[in-house]
Amino acid sequence: MTKEQLNATGRGDYHSLYKGQSVDDLIIQYMQDNNVPGMSLAIVQAPYITRVVGYGLADRETKRLVASNTVFNVGQLSNAYTAVAILQLKEEGKLKLEDSMATYFSDLPKAWSAITIRHLISHSSGLPSYSDESFDFSKDYSWKDFIQLLGKKPLLFSPGSKMNPSATDHYLLGKIIEKASGISYQDYVTKNQIERMGLKHTFFVSNVATLQNEVNNGSKPFKHQQFLQNPILVNPTEPARGYVDKDGALAPSAQLTWSATYADSGIVASAEDISLWDIGLAGGILLKDPENRSFIYNPTTLDDGELIPGNGGWFFPGHKGLMEIKGNIPGYSSFLSRFTDASELVCVTLLANKGNLLDLDILGRKIAAAFDPKLGAVLQGAAWSETLQSPYSVSKILERVKTIIQAQGGTIFAHISHSAEAKKVGEKLPNTEVLIVGNPAKGTLLMQTNPAFALDLPLRIMATEDSFGQVWLSFTEPVRLAEEYNISEEELPRLRQLSSALRKLCEKAISPLTMG
Repeated sequence: MTKEQLNATGRGDYHSLYKGQSVDDLIIQYMQDNNVPGMSLAIVQAPYITRVVGYGLADRETKRLVASNTVFNVGQLSNAYTAVAILQLKEEGKLKLEDSMATYFSDLPKAWSAITIRHLISHSSGLPSYSDESFDFSKDYSWKDFIQLLGKKPLLFSPGSKMNPSATDHYLLGKIIEKASGISYQDYVTKNQIERMGLKHTFFVSNVATLQNEVNNGSKPFKHQQFLQNPILVNPTEPARGYVDKDGALAPSAQLTWSATYADSGIVASAEDISLWDIGLAGGILLKDPENRSFIYNPTTLDDGELIPGNGGWFFPGHKGLMEIKGNIPGYSSFLSRFTDASELVCVTLLANKGNLLDLDILGRKIAAAFDPKLGAVLQGAAWSETLQSPYSVSKILERVKTIIQAQGGTIFAHISHSAEAKKVGEKLPNTEVLIVGNPAKGTLLMQTNPAFALDLPLRIMATEDSFGQVWLSFTEPVRLAEEYNISEEELPRLRQLSSALRKLCEKAISPLTMG
């Protein structure tokens, strides 16, 4: 029997394989391809947490391992905890989603006064994000600093008219939580989520340094010693050290501050604790009112009636019941997917101690499919292609792709509708369109290295609709394609840049971000 024949057939099947690869194989390959020091994985098959695994190093210098209790900064996964806290206060009658900023703040710019809590949760406020590329997460900031940083900047659009993810939205929600509850953000989340779910390995940037462990035991070289006398230090709760790419190599990231991360990206947790919290979100433990759970579980609607596939930090790719959320902060990347349909109930948590990682959503989808093939991408693409699910129609997703390419100065060489061409000759194809795109400056250099590369350049981006009405966006993966042409090691940095640009383009195209 082949590995492909051993792929999982559904719940309870121990053949956890995706296209012949084990879950371990998938993660190890991803870590090798992306130079990731350490990762943690947790799998929920509700109500069970069936797998918690650590891979690699939590700290390259001390050689501390990633283990089941290792905690990572989860980045914008914190948005989901903040949204739950807001809805809990709504259930307590302490706020309404239609409350405006003027209800809670007297010192905000006048242009912000019409922004409501609903606008903040749905990222439709129009507020620019404070955490742009130049923002320093290692500095401390006061409320006055925050207002000075953003107060003079105009709104990006009228509140409720568009959607644009902004760290500012959840920063303000954190302040509203404090004003409505009368206690700190940390205390409210601790009481109503961490303690309620019995989470032993969920903290904040503000208190993670107080954990009882041997990280700073003074040994040189570092060595765990005290666990032999103290049972609390057996399988210890230790923070993963963050890393970033710098001059082609891994370097430790700067220490994050609480005031820079706060309610947008300030939670630190283990993969297992995120899974426990995730199960709590499914029923009435965290949110008692079904209306509030429905609010979290569904896309938002703009003032003009346009449905946006995002809400509360979550993204809705189009698979029935699927919701995803990603985090990316200096030194750390994270991902959580929830297949909430009663026939599926699979959740995947991935945490990594390297910032700016792409494709955790693609990896997460493959891992989910290892437990149930119905959860993966329907398309069986080539080894040098990748596929993302699109919440938009075939025509709309490619229009979004074209908008991004043109804004970046790229070239669209052709737009082909295979289904339209099939119709002309009396045949049928699912709705399928292809863009041929590229950057002649970069592509020419590759063809100079190996002229045969011209057969597969320019690159392709395809959108197609499957028999279930789901839309998929596939793209050529340049690094893997280059392997077929034996491109030299010297060309790999250029190829990785091209690959990163293409992946970011497609990720942006499928996102809830309003174009134009």
